[in-house]
This record gives sequence, structure tokens and C-alpha cells, in this order.
Amino acid sequence: MKLRSLKTRIGICIALSMTVVVCILSGVAYYEFREALWRSMDMTLQANMQQIKGILFSGDPQDPETQREIRVLLTPRSDWQKIEYQLWLEDAQNGTVTTLIASDLPDRLAEQRVVQPKHDSFVLLDLKRETRPYRIIWAKYLVPSRSTSSGVLVNLVLAVSSKTVYHEAGEFVRVLVVLGAIVVVVFWGLIHQILRWGLKPIGVLSDQMQTISEDALHRAAHDYSTVPRELMPFVKSWEAMLDRLGTAMTEQKRFIADAAHELKTPVALVKSTLQLAESSDRTCEYYKKTISNALEDIERLNHLIRQLLDLSRLKSGQTSGERQSFNLREAIEQVIESYRPLLEARGFTLDGRLCDAQLLGNFSQICQLFGNILDNAIKYGPPGTTITVSMRVEDGVVAITVHDEGGSIPPEECQLLFNRFYRVEKGRDRNSGGSGLGLAIAQGIAALHSGKIHVTSNRQSGTRFVVTLPTVRAAN
Repeated sequence: MKLRSLKTRIGICIALSMTVVVCILSGVAYYEFREALWRSMDMTLQANMQQIKGILFSGDPQDPETQREIRVLLTPRSDWQKIEYQLWLEDAQNGTVTTLIASDLPDRLAEQRVVQPKHDSFVLLDLKRETRPYRIIWAKYLVPSRSTSSGVLVNLVLAVSSKTVYHEAGEFVRVLVVLGAIVVVVFWGLIHQILRWGLKPIGVLSDQMQTISEDALHRAAHDYSTVPRELMPFVKSWEAMLDRLGTAMTEQKRFIADAAHELKTPVALVKSTLQLAESSDRTCEYYKKTISNALEDIERLNHLIRQLLDLSRLKSGQTSGERQSFNLREAIEQVIESYRPLLEARGFTLDGRLCDAQLLGNFSQICQLFGNILDNAIKYGPPGTTITVSMRVEDGVVAITVHDEGGSIPPEECQLLFNRFYRVEKGRDRNSGGSGLGLAIAQGIAALHSGKIHVTSNRQSGTRFVVTLPTVRAAN
């Protein structure tokens, strides 16, 4: 199951971390509590053992009065404080054992092969008798006796049931589990409330986003003073995205309006021409001229539609064919030859200063690029002047310059030439045949081939279109 809520994900991560911390702390607390119980039990055994040692050294171990004092000392005050004990004498010379207080503890110790304590020392160990666990202290002392001058070796064993320790430890575990569960639940509730407060700015941003319409992308202005600085990169990216969307939508609306206007003109001309021919009987020659004019307008409409399709493909990065390596000089010479009749008809002289440059790209699109630029020079350059096409290769880049002697483009409008449907005022007449898409297509083709187009224009030096494209070596 995928968790789509950021609040739930963060909450689960924090709750799991808190659970791990609680478990670790509970484990440490349980270990320390259990060790404290064992230490308390060992200290009780050692304290009793020291008291019995004092009684033994102050009297005779075989004296009934001494044994009675030991029994009185070890009489339990409650059931859980009950201490089992055994006292016996050991003769090291002949190996005899005299039991003063009978018990089966020595047998149990012998069964477990416990290492005996040294003289005047003791050992602590665990023993399980039947189903009951015990904690045992076993001590050996050389005690003075009236029966022998060398004294007697006394073995003292005290045993206390450790069942109480296990019971208390189990109870402590249950308390830790209950408290841990309560802490986790309470902490989860606090996390939920804290996350609601911490993520509130995201909700505010969401509400602000919902108030933005497509008509107000650029006009969207909100107060971000309360937004946490961690969210500011997101807010900045969001504003930049809105700006890009607003620009794109504005361009799209302008494009649609311009396209509708450009398409409406030839359609209206065809319609008016045919309606005029239909209004009354005409001569055969008139009908032929009418049909010829209508076909010209339809061809202009068809050309405009092809250019719109070209722009759409270039915008989406599509090409009309495979990329290949070719000599750019051959492509430009082919374009010049195709336009030579029009050049001669307008009285232009073409000065070609070409060189070899290997290019990787789409041959037909490169021809279309330079055809559009040369066509622009022919349409708006002064008839009877010279159009110069020159090439220069330097540092893996080829620069192609198309120069005409017009120079009538205002400097502030030079970069506007590459906008769709844009034409300089004096060239807006329909007789020029221009639709304002040629240079936009040329720029799109150049960008698709990792190139650029730059234009300069003034009345002294004329108009220059400079196209820079990477050669094959740079492209690789």
C-alpha cells in the first residue's frame, strides 16, 4: 500500500523512531532494574553471611546455643524473605563431614559440580531445585573450636529464592509495555497536531494556487512573508513556472489571433472574387482571370498552412528527415540557384563568397532556413543592388552572412523580426507575399541545429543576417 499523504509518512517515520527510542530506553531500564534486584539479593545474602560469621567466631559451631542464634537470625519476617541455609563441618585430615543443619543443598551443589570457595572466601551462584530457582552464597571459614586447638572448617550455604526477582522483572516489563504504548499513542497525537501546524503553509499555498486563473497568470501576486524559508525555493520555482506558462499562453493566444487574421484574408479574397463572378454573366476571359486570381489566393493560403505546420513541428523538436553529414556550401549553392530567376527579375546582383564546411543536420531544413533569409533580402532589399552571401569557419563554428543594402529596419525592431507574423510596417503590404513566418521558421531551424541567428540594420551599412552553426567536429 502506497502512502500518498506526506503528513502520514512523516508521522510514521517519527513514530517508528520514537518506538525504537522507547524500546531501547525500556531495554536499558529493564536491564538496570533486574541487575538492581540481583544486587539487592546478593547484598542481603552477604549481610546475613557476615552476621552468621560473627556468631560462629564468637562461639562454638557445635554448641546448640550458637546454632539456635543462627536459626533465630535467619527466621524470615515474610514468605518472600525466607532464606534456606545449611551449615556443616569439614575435617580436612580424615575427610569426614559433620552436618549441623541438614539440607540437600550440598548434594545439589555436587550435582552441578560447582567450584568450591577457598578458605575465608565465598562464591555466588545460581541453583535450580526442582522448579524453584535460587540464588546461593557458599562460604568457607576456619572457626576456632573448644574441641580442637586448630579450629574447625565450617561450610556455610545460604539460599534465597530468586523467583521473586523474576516475578518483579516480569511485572516491570509489563509496566514498561503499557507505559511505552501510552507514550507512543500520546506522541503520535502530538506529532499529528504538530505536523498540522507545521504543514499549514503548504495549505495556504494550495489555497493561493486555486485562486489563479489562466487569464491572471502574470497578475498573480501573493504575500509570501509568512512562508517558511525552507519553502521559498518551491515558491520561487512556482512563480517562475507561472511566468513561463503566462508567456506561453500569451504567445499562443497571439498566434491564434494572428493565424486567424492571416487565414481570413485569402479566404475572404477568394470568396469575394467568386461572388463577383457569380453576380452576373461574364465573358470567358473574365472567368479565366477570376479562376486564376482565386488559385493564387488559394496557393497563398496553402503556403501559409504549410508554414504553420512547419512552425508546429519545429516547436515540438520534430524534423522532416534523418540527420546526415553534408557540405553546407552545396546546400547554399542549391538555394541560390533556385532563387536566381527571381534575383534576375528584380535586378539583384548576387555576390557569393562561399567555402567548404561540413555540417551535421537535416539538409532540406537547412535549405529552407537560408531560402527564407534570401527570400527576405529579395523582398525588402532595394532592387538593382547587390546581395552578398559569405561564409567563415572558425573554432568549429561556421558563420553565414546574408547582406542586402536595404537598412530600413529600426534597431529596436531587429529582434522582433523573428516573432511569428511580425513584419516591418513598410513591408506589410500583401503584394510582397510575406506572411511574417519565414524568419520565425528560420530561427526555429537554427535552434534545432544548435545554432543562432543575429540581425543588424542601418542605412549606411545595410541589413545583415548572420547565422552561426556548429560544424561536424563541434557537434560530435
